[in-house]
Amino acid sequence: MTKNSAIERNPVRPTTKSVETRARIIRGALDALETHGIGEVTTRKIAANAKVRLATLHYHFDSKETLLLAVLEDLNASMLARYQEELRNSDDFETHVAELIRSIWRYVERTPEQQFVQLELTLYALRTKGSEWLAAKQYDAYIDVYKRLIVEGRGTQDPALERIGLALGRFILGGIDGLILQSFALRDAADTQAGLEALIVAARDYLRHLLDS
Repeated sequence: MTKNSAIERNPVRPTTKSVETRARIIRGALDALETHGIGEVTTRKIAANAKVRLATLHYHFDSKETLLLAVLEDLNASMLARYQEELRNSDDFETHVAELIRSIWRYVERTPEQQFVQLELTLYALRTKGSEWLAAKQYDAYIDVYKRLIVEGRGTQDPALERIGLALGRFILGGIDGLILQSFALRDAADTQAGLEALIVAARDYLRHLLDS
């Protein structure tokens, strides 16, 4: 069975109890990752943290990787909901992109432990043979979130706009990742703010280039 077929297969009937149990396992996994880090987290520890039997965990998730993917999907859903809640679309495309970047950074500052988890999961996936797909899945999901927020409210399904959203989403994600590492390493708020404003300027310039090309 391939990884993708394992992800798509869902043997659990969607009863209220099973949905609640699955959600509790995901929360338990996130709590364990935030507290201990990926290196010390096992499915047994996650089950104990979620207060379920190990067999119950494996009934819902057939591997550690599929559980980690569920954690990432849950984080992305929460992230998207928060952005949509606080982001106000502007008729001016450049202003909209600038406000999106500031909204992203506010979320980063509010959720430092989750940022550590996401960074650790990326490295874990890249360093674990057979789990590289998880890192690709993770980054595709981030880029899709950014793309959706970039084109949201533009009032068109123009393929050219989708292309712009995808390219700019990749660009913004790369800049935000760099700022996260710099912020955590140097702990210099003024330097981080300067870097954020530089990213906004660069994103606006890149947007103009994409619109003209």
